[in-house]
Amino acid sequence: MILHIPHSSTELPKDFLVSNETDLAQEFQRMTDWYTDELFDLPYATKIVFPLSRLYCDVERFRDDALESMAKKGMGVCYETNSFGKKLRDVSEEEKEHIKSKFYDKHHSLFTDAVNQELEKNGKAIIIDCHSFSNEPLPHEENLARPDFCIGTDAFHTPKNIVESIKGFLEKLGYSVAINEPFAGTIVPLEHYGKNKNVNSIMIEINRNLYLDKKYQKNQQFEGIQTMIQTMLNFIKESYEQV
Repeated sequence: MILHIPHSSTELPKDFLVSNETDLAQEFQRMTDWYTDELFDLPYATKIVFPLSRLYCDVERFRDDALESMAKKGMGVCYETNSFGKKLRDVSEEEKEHIKSKFYDKHHSLFTDAVNQELEKNGKAIIIDCHSFSNEPLPHEENLARPDFCIGTDAFHTPKNIVESIKGFLEKLGYSVAINEPFAGTIVPLEHYGKNKNVNSIMIEINRNLYLDKKYQKNQQFEGIQTMIQTMLNFIKESYEQV
């Protein structure tokens, strides 16, 4: 199992200059997938955690802005606009290419290598794309649904029976679950995308209201949620092995 965790960091380069239109602390609160690197964790899984904030480089966007719908909102690989549509910072084309070459490409190389190693070892690979989301819809988000959990799928790479198994697992625990709402899709290395049925991927998004307090600190339910997610990941692994 490969745990892909792209948005948990708040680290920024020292030369990151933010516009006076943006409150950086507030933007971190809205855009960071807080503690997903701790919530999604298993001893036997390979974790691919991006070490920098998505405000600097979002590795889940398409590299080419022409292919990335969010680039039209100033939120491609390199964000120029904040979550309220105001200016975040200036990024020259030269800097964009530097960021993509040094950080984006390195991350995707590590991710692809991990998938290929899993394929070589087991003949198939399962990717869990690990995210969280705000209980309050953000202005740049088009879908307002706010379940406890969102499961994102891909028509080619996500087995339907696994999705139903995860949904059933969570619903039995009393959680509300939506498929591809408020966020859709799941990540797959481009060299396998739409080509290799042995590469499966599922996105799991957890509502931050379940494990954070109003100050974005871990609440009293955090450890219980963490244990539940570990149990769910083991459940997914067992279900996947039976496919």
